[in-house]
Amino acid sequence: MSITFDTKGFTAAVAITQKKAAAAAKDGMHDAMDNLLRRSRELAPLDKGILRMMAWSEVTESDGVVTGEVYYSVVENNGNGRFNYALRTHEMGEFKNPTTPGTQPKYLERPLKENAERYRDEIAAAIRKELM
Repeated sequence: MSITFDTKGFTAAVAITQKKAAAAAKDGMHDAMDNLLRRSRELAPLDKGILRMMAWSEVTESDGVVTGEVYYSVVENNGNGRFNYALRTHEMGEFKNPTTPGTQPKYLERPLKENAERYRDEIAAAIRKELM
């Protein structure tokens, strides 16, 4: 005598749930990265405006892991060659006396640290909403 239990229906439902969770996480991550991009742009140097214009965000998903990133990339030339203006202003505080009030070094890192918990909560809420 034997008993069988067909788990195909259950595993199919789990797979659908995983896909829904990943899609909701991507949506929530897009919202978080849009917010981080906006907040960091408000703090970025505004000498020529190119730094703020050249910022962007990306959200990717691979094997159920959702990653959000915000980028700043501006390469300039001076008498000593090419240098990464975005890196210099962010990490090295190259603009100690900003010409635009409210701008600061660590313009990306600071809003991320200040809002990381909020972003995680919002992404989790997006997932919960999708799975309810």
